[in-house]
Amino acid sequence: MIYTLGDSFTKWHWSTWSDWLSVYLGQPVTNWAYPGNTNELIYYTLLEHADQLTAADTVYIMWTGNNRVSEWYDADQVSTQDIAGFFPDTQGKLWHSSDQEYQGFYKTHPARMPSLTHMMISNFEIMLRTQWLLQSTGCEYHMMFWQNPWADTRETFKPNYMAKWHLNPGSLSDLESQQARQIMRIPVVHKLLRQINWSKYYYAPHDLTCPDQYQGLWEFMLQVPELVLLNHVRDHHPNTLAHHDWVSRVMLPGTDPAYRVDAIRQAQVAQHMELPNTDYRKHSVLDRFGKLPDIKN
Repeated sequence: MIYTLGDSFTKWHWSTWSDWLSVYLGQPVTNWAYPGNTNELIYYTLLEHADQLTAADTVYIMWTGNNRVSEWYDADQVSTQDIAGFFPDTQGKLWHSSDQEYQGFYKTHPARMPSLTHMMISNFEIMLRTQWLLQSTGCEYHMMFWQNPWADTRETFKPNYMAKWHLNPGSLSDLESQQARQIMRIPVVHKLLRQINWSKYYYAPHDLTCPDQYQGLWEFMLQVPELVLLNHVRDHHPNTLAHHDWVSRVMLPGTDPAYRVDAIRQAQVAQHMELPNTDYRKHSVLDRFGKLPDIKN
């Protein structure tokens, strides 16, 4: 079996790299991704299903941004800090909840966000911990970034909420590069980066001390004008052609891009589509376009 994990770069309103991977490998893919996922949640989702993984399985993970952090809550904390209104209306049920109200896992409250240094180091620690988990199952696995993990993708919350991940121009600013190099010089971070098995990564950096070499799907798309021009008129997520080309050129290099015309057609259709509030647990991203091309035998 093939399993994929990630955030909205892995499961969205149009076909993502997970869907095109299924097409080109000619195998069904189980997509455990969810829009808005944090990297901690990706790890715990994988841990939840680890018992079912075998040496015959392959797991693909596209990591999300350092701006998304999560933590474990309980009712005493929620009451003391008066933050019940922060959580969704699920009667106190959080991610990986116990039978106790508000005891579970969820995104960190905006007023409690840690430092950028913490966010970045924590993400690499999660990647290493995930590799150890996957190695323990004996399965094959591959990893990749949604975009450069050294980019400062933190959103602003005051006076109004604004996401900033889509403002990444495809290369780090001087400040971001300086911040990354300062963090890399921390002795334990230096060792942490060298503990990660980079041979498991697509678009892996050749020089771990060069922060601009850590790139992902976002930077890949921005390098090709054709891909950028097919993006949605308002939504900033990479269009399905970018996902298709990521699979055919990066994940499966040398593959005959037999379905690229289909990807172009889908991207053109999606450019002006309305994006409804979707329950991704019940809805297939492919439903908006009908069936993908038949899987090759």
